[in-house]
Amino acid sequence: MLAAECAWAILRAEHVRTRELLARLETAMKAGGEAGVRQRARSAIEAIERLQAFEETTHRPKGVVMLNMLRGRSSEADGLLDQLDSESERCSGLLAQAKILLERGESGDMAAAAEANALLRQHRQLMSAHLDKEDTLLHSHTALLLSPEEWAAVVSSISKEVGAARKRGHRRSPLRGQVPKPAG
Repeated sequence: MLAAECAWAILRAEHVRTRELLARLETAMKAGGEAGVRQRARSAIEAIERLQAFEETTHRPKGVVMLNMLRGRSSEADGLLDQLDSESERCSGLLAQAKILLERGESGDMAAAAEANALLRQHRQLMSAHLDKEDTLLHSHTALLLSPEEWAAVVSSISKEVGAARKRGHRRSPLRGQVPKPAG
């Protein structure tokens, strides 16, 4: 089960990185003093974009094959996967809403910035619980339900899935302040 241990070591390391990005976002929202609402909003938007990029091009793609193999193995595992999918969609939605409000805050709308702050607190709580479920419940289900051969397929798929996600990411518009890379 070396493949399983390797895959989970990678996923847990990425959960640490996600928590670091969440902490940066929280710090950006708490910045006070001279920063002002507009600068806090700008810093928070940049932190959200980093978190979104990490999730979309690095973390989520690594679990694609594992989750597809796990689906259909037990009703309990399927229920957990549905719950995790729902939480992930909710987290993405909260970030998108907060980003829109922060863009208004960047223009000086203090009420929008305060509303964004409330959404980001919800997001942080939901994402933290979500990561904990992945580290415990999902880990347990995969350990019980996936064979060594399936784990080998999961590990070998990681770089392929991440590469495909990065290609998709490059086709989207770049993060603010970044120059798009030429195609080819």
